Amino acid sequence: MKLLRIFSIKIFPAIIVIFFCLGCRAFGPIERLKESYDPYHGGQYEAALKDWSREARIYRGLDVQLIADATFKSFKFRNAYSNEYARAYKLTDSEKTKLLKDQKNAALAYNDFLLVAYVPDKKFNDFNKKDSIWKIYLTDGKGKMVNPLEIRKIKKVDAVTTHFFPYITPWKSVYMVRFPTTSTAADKPIKLIITSVLGSAEMIWE
Repeated sequence: MKLLRIFSIKIFPAIIVIFFCLGCRAFGPIERLKESYDPYHGGQYEAALKDWSREARIYRGLDVQLIADATFKSFKFRNAYSNEYARAYKLTDSEKTKLLKDQKNAALAYNDFLLVAYVPDKKFNDFNKKDSIWKIYLTDGKGKMVNPLEIRKIKKVDAVTTHFFPYITPWKSVYMVRFPTTSTAADKPIKLIITSVLGSAEMIWE
């Protein structure tokens, strides 16, 4: 019994040291693996995407008629987007400066939204067509209603697009909806309205 106690006293510290050393080696890959789960590597883009994105749905009884996600490309969103793009593509300082300037100019010129829509009946997924059953409006805090300048369907959805807008799925269609810049963006809350005979949905940015 005495020998066992002496053996335990001598061996136990060694076991702790070995375990600690193994643990040091084990935690490194685990931390790197955890980091790989975050496509934005701890940057500000994920928070900006959440802040400037909304979801809305239209139901008829229990049947879904529309699931829509939209991101308002505000100046703050575009700034976070530019920083993430520069990080991902390792842009030079001059390239990043140009990208930030271009995005700022776009924010001053237009109120742009990325709209991602799922409609069960594909023939009604036609937001970009002149005879679409859908109408899209933008309103400001004063109730002013603005028609879009352009609704363009993005036919090629690549890895870059899904990196920046991960709510895109293969069964959803992607559109760029462009409105003129008026006092709308400043007079919050602003509201994106999607309406048709199937129902209406609203997305609000406070």
